[in-house]
Amino acid sequence: MGASGQKFDLPQMKAYFEEQIPNVRLISDLTLSESDFKSLGAKLKSAFAFTDKKDGIEEIMICYLVYWVYALIYWDEDSGIHDELTDYCSELPQYQLRHHFEMLVDMFADYDIEKFGYQNNNIEELASILIARHAGIPNDEKYTVFELIDDYRNQNVSVDTMVADIYAHLPYKSRYIFSLLDERSRQDVIWEIRTIMAEVSSGILTRDEVIAKYPSLSISLIDYCMFWHEGKSLLNQAK
Repeated sequence: MGASGQKFDLPQMKAYFEEQIPNVRLISDLTLSESDFKSLGAKLKSAFAFTDKKDGIEEIMICYLVYWVYALIYWDEDSGIHDELTDYCSELPQYQLRHHFEMLVDMFADYDIEKFGYQNNNIEELASILIARHAGIPNDEKYTVFELIDDYRNQNVSVDTMVADIYAHLPYKSRYIFSLLDERSRQDVIWEIRTIMAEVSSGILTRDEVIAKYPSLSISLIDYCMFWHEGKSLLNQAK
């Protein structure tokens, strides 16, 4: 979808997401450029204004879910998670926001999107955790996070200590994403990355075999880990 200059309306974006979602594991594995993301936000704000914020929103909720995942991926430290749509949503009454959260969570079942086994009576917390898990580690911060976790791979420390220390040193977007997760989820994410790093470093399995062995892990995460390991190996050879 990243063809710059192309104009997409919400029905076209919805059709694109519906076509792609069965082929990806996490929503962050979709190909959505930053300009397409911004365009999506502007169109959603406009649509919500015209649908009186309740009626008709169900038709475009998959676009809304994708928007919130990418809001965590593309925000900027200087301006924060701050654009037309987030400003608009911050002004909605609580009952309307809750309705939005309920519809967002429904999307995971409607489109058979990975829910990681989460059950939570608080709909806002559940939506936040699911969106954060699907955002994962933004691509521009993956290498930094790999380096942080790599420092702990041979250290004899408890998982709690490792997770707390890594969390304290995460780059800004990843740190915010982790702040939306509970303690177990933070451990899960770090342990998943550590597992993939060990798998890739062993060099026993091919890319396709790693992808097949870990069916719920982001393909983007696996690919970036392989690129990172390749670069590290080349660097070590050059020394």
